[in-house]
Amino acid sequence: MKFVNVDKIRVSIGSASVLDLGSLVKFKDPPTTCYIMTYKKGHCIANCGFCPQARSSRSPEEMLSRVNWPIFSFNDFLTKLKYLRFSKKFERICIQTLNYEENFNDLLEIITQIKKHTNTPISVAIPPMSKERLRELKVKGVQRVGIALDGSTPKIFEKIKGSEVGGPYTWEEHYQKLKEALEIFGTGFVSTHIIIGLGETEKEVIERIVELHNLNIVVSLFAFTPIKGTRFENINQPALISFRKLQLGRFLIINKKKKSNDFVFNTKGEIINININRKELNMIIDETNAFLTSGCPGCNRPYYTSKPSGPIYNFPRILSENEKNDIFLLMHNFVN
Repeated sequence: MKFVNVDKIRVSIGSASVLDLGSLVKFKDPPTTCYIMTYKKGHCIANCGFCPQARSSRSPEEMLSRVNWPIFSFNDFLTKLKYLRFSKKFERICIQTLNYEENFNDLLEIITQIKKHTNTPISVAIPPMSKERLRELKVKGVQRVGIALDGSTPKIFEKIKGSEVGGPYTWEEHYQKLKEALEIFGTGFVSTHIIIGLGETEKEVIERIVELHNLNIVVSLFAFTPIKGTRFENINQPALISFRKLQLGRFLIINKKKKSNDFVFNTKGEIINININRKELNMIIDETNAFLTSGCPGCNRPYYTSKPSGPIYNFPRILSENEKNDIFLLMHNFVN
């Protein structure tokens, strides 16, 4: 296969800061994964209603969620990555892949060049791709692959990234490609994520997490973030209490073998009781990563969907005692 010449790359502003890529901004909670994005002039050919990269978005091209992704020379990035001090070494590299005609060739060259400079594990976040392309990614050294459902139900999927917004995606294809990726990369190495706050019920999210977990697909949760210039710029973020219930639910399903019948819902599909006691809740808050960013090992995505001033939905670091107490006070009425 003939590769195009990749000479530019987008790097999240936090990752650029760790790499000293001309960024003077220093972050209190730096990323533990190096987040980079394929470069193309203009927007993605997809049209997801929440995304600044969408085809019809009026958002700046350097935005993804609420994070800035400046353009850098790919060679400069590789040099900085190669000579990064051990004390600043990333746990993982995650490549965000926009949807455009040459994206697969670009992605292969990026992976090939990175592997020449570091043995840091690589994850890729991709649009649906053929089995042949998935196999080639595996052969090139990709450890993990993510294909985002974003919506928790087929109806919401259509509303946010499918036919209702003029997007190229279908729920059925996404699900099929997740299963095909699982055949190639194996249990625990294929992930998806769900965006909370787009009209779903808590019951629908819990049932979807159970289903995905039973398929051995890793599922992560992100809070919807309104970005100026996107189709959904006027939608509010989800209620923090709802997001906390779903974070706890995800943790219990994945780590404690809880099922849908361990949750009690009201007629609106809201969680009103979870089958654990307050002692267990306190232990989970105090000793686990239930309320931290979920995803690949080493992924903390600092403030990807939250302002540093709060409210913080996915914490990028260990909780403070005050934060632990706040979560317990918010959640204790929903357990036994």
